[in-house]
Amino acid sequence: MSPVDLSDEQRSTIQAELDADRRWEKRLPGYAAIALAVLAVIVVVRTVFSL
Repeated sequence: MSPVDLSDEQRSTIQAELDADRRWEKRLPGYAAIALAVLAVIVVVRTVFSL
């Protein structure tokens, strides 16, 4: 067996990890939007109360 030949078990494990990573990547824009909203609230509060 050469290093590039994967068993079916290894192949399914790698595929499962890739699928899990793809699911997390789909969530990232939502997390980025939440982070931007929090930053916007911080900026607005600092601007309003610094007067």
